[in-house]
Amino acid sequence: MANSAADDVVYALIKPFVSLCLLNANPQDLPASTSLLGITLGAYMLITALIALPLYGFGLGVLQAILEIALLLAYTWAALQLSRHPERYAQTVSALAGTGAIIGMLALPLVYSLLRSAPSGGVDQPTLFIYLLIFAWLLVVYGHIYRHALSSGLLVGMLVGFGYVVVSSAVIESVFAPTGLN
Repeated sequence: MANSAADDVVYALIKPFVSLCLLNANPQDLPASTSLLGITLGAYMLITALIALPLYGFGLGVLQAILEIALLLAYTWAALQLSRHPERYAQTVSALAGTGAIIGMLALPLVYSLLRSAPSGGVDQPTLFIYLLIFAWLLVVYGHIYRHALSSGLLVGMLVGFGYVVVSSAVIESVFAPTGLN
């Protein structure tokens, strides 16, 4: 019985983010809750650290995840300030972190598979293709979230979402040089 109640709570927590990933919900559908913000940022940090682990090792992987969260927080704050919608901050970051964690969970085995095949010089093409589809899906989801958060069109939302991915990737690559597979 207790397991069923716990399952219901987990389902109720994850369902809005799955709906966001499927573009069936909007960030404003989430509560502006600091508790939800903390939970989603924690989940996003865990998944980001697990993805970074084979490239950076444990310590640097955790630091990379912390940096990525700081970038997400700062970039989203700036975008919402520029669009004059700072009141949407908690919902927007919760939406981005929650969907990023879900999509990151789906990408995690693909990332490990691709990294495992890299030393042999061959990349499994179907795995790479699926990974790229998931990455494109992430960009669409982030565009959808930013579109609603900024009260803009889909193109602007997509550009802002893409901008976040470019900025965070550039900063992380400049701060952390991959040490190889650990």
